[in-house]
Amino acid sequence: KALVETKNNKVKAARILKIDRMTLYSKIKSYGL
Repeated sequence: KALVETKNNKVKAARILKIDRMTLYSKIKSYGL
């Protein structure tokens, strides 16, 4: 959802979710996005 709100901007999405960018990347991989 955060990726949709940021138009797939992973850095901004990570900031919104208050997580590290690498954590976000691994979550994206695990969900197959």
